[in-house]
Amino acid sequence: MRLAVHPDGRVVVTKARLVPDILVAQFVKKHTDWITKRLEYIENHPAPLLGKHSIRDYAAHKELARTLVHERVNFFATKYQFAFGSIRIGNQKSRWGSCSRRGNLNFNYKIVFLPERLQDYIVVHELCHLKELNHGRGFWKLLEKEIPDWKSVRKELKKY
Repeated sequence: MRLAVHPDGRVVVTKARLVPDILVAQFVKKHTDWITKRLEYIENHPAPLLGKHSIRDYAAHKELARTLVHERVNFFATKYQFAFGSIRIGNQKSRWGSCSRRGNLNFNYKIVFLPERLQDYIVVHELCHLKELNHGRGFWKLLEKEIPDWKSVRKELKKY
């Protein structure tokens, strides 16, 4: 028999067809500590989301990402009183978002797979570039108004 714990938390036992369920249950029980450790590891070390993903994944999640991003951008832009250009949802391999000099905002569709606090960090980060087009002191002060713990949030985001 073979035991695997997948990144989404599924525990899978692979067995020969004739192996009875009682032996499978005993096998799983015997490896409970290992399963628990793997699940804890997965929780503390999420699989990276950036990188190569299929066009099918992008097509399946693009509109959900667009809805989420528009909602969060409008919410925070109103708070900051920022005007922005267009919003684009893409399938970048190495960026969560970007802001052009013209005020156009770009976001990676994989933002939908992140916890809400990381989604908000990305949105606020890009909105702050509307006023500060660099990562200078003024930029971080502006970001800190909405995300006071931005350093720890940024560190958490790097796991993905």
